[in-house]
Amino acid sequence: MIVKQDSPLVVCGVIGDETTLVVTKCLTGPFENRYDLATAPVSIAKTLSETVTEIAAVETGLQTTIEKQLGTIRLLLPAIVTAEQPRMIVSTFYLLEPVGGHLITERPNYTVALSAGADRVPLNQLNWANSSPLVLQAKRYLETRTFPIADQVIANYETPAEPQFRQLDNQD
Repeated sequence: MIVKQDSPLVVCGVIGDETTLVVTKCLTGPFENRYDLATAPVSIAKTLSETVTEIAAVETGLQTTIEKQLGTIRLLLPAIVTAEQPRMIVSTFYLLEPVGGHLITERPNYTVALSAGADRVPLNQLNWANSSPLVLQAKRYLETRTFPIADQVIANYETPAEPQFRQLDNQD
């Protein structure tokens, strides 16, 4: 049986080094209240390169260039709500090099935001309790310079009730 779902194809931007990673403070979706990567669905209208650099600029404030494509993984998340189907995300990761801009550290006041801004977080502070599986994949790459491409099946997954990050709000 084919289950209808939104496109599971996304691109993720990895901006970091061997000590830190730029992450977004996610407010919606399956990774709500956790650190996440700048991530966008693949579309027909834009190339993968355009999509990943644009979403990195919107979600982090940083202008970037692509250093290289790291690889693609398939992530399977269990249904969070009983009536839901399990969710599949196919993520292609790009290592991005910052070339300008300023890190957006608080929720933008001009729109209802999908995140509470971005932050540069030490790798040793990113863990299963506060980060999405996508962040943990990026962390693994930055620490080891290897990119395992095996499917990731998450057996048990819960959305934290409260943000697992410090939140600055620029809303009045």
